Amino acid sequence: MKNAVKALQIMCLGASFASFFFGISFYYRDLPNRPRPELGRIYPLNNHGYLLYLTRQEHLQQMWSGVLFVVLFAFFAVIDRFLDPFGQRSCKDLPRRRPPWNHRWGP
Repeated sequence: MKNAVKALQIMCLGASFASFFFGISFYYRDLPNRPRPELGRIYPLNNHGYLLYLTRQEHLQQMWSGVLFVVLFAFFAVIDRFLDPFGQRSCKDLPRRRPPWNHRWGP
């Protein structure tokens, strides 16, 4: 069971980063900076004040890749927080109670 949860968590993290990088790849493509209705490039993408125009399919791909990134990363975080498949928060790692600092100065 724990191995299956580990595999699921690793796949969620990998897929979320793949989705993120696919979504930002639209900013680095050679896209026109003017709308081209004859090609269907009418959806603006603001790249730091420089508008690029996408087709409807590219616009939907870019939007859903961002949504998928958030959902998969949230699923990764929930698995990590509640199931802890890698045992990062075991009892032995918790801080032990230490005596208070001795305020006496000198011998």
